[in-house]
Amino acid sequence: MMTTDLDELFDLDLALTMPDSPSEAPPSTAEVQITRDAVGELPAVTVSGGRCAICISGFSREGGRGKKVRCGHVFHEDCLFRWISSKNSCPVCRRTVFR
Repeated sequence: MMTTDLDELFDLDLALTMPDSPSEAPPSTAEVQITRDAVGELPAVTVSGGRCAICISGFSREGGRGKKVRCGHVFHEDCLFRWISSKNSCPVCRRTVFR
């Protein structure tokens, strides 16, 4: 029963964050120059518990600190930089990170 509720919430979150049309797709990394400094300038947040969705490790490895992207998801800074270097989208919901 609990799984069904979580599945429905995930589906709703996915539907609300998906682009309405292909024209809203995130610009490629070739179109947006993404630097380590740009990732470093994203809001830093303290996370108690939880895991980075990129490396699946807990946030304790970086003192509970993470970088928050526009959609609200949080990742280790190094993990996010490696991801963003090849894809300009959130690894969880695919929303554009940098414009």
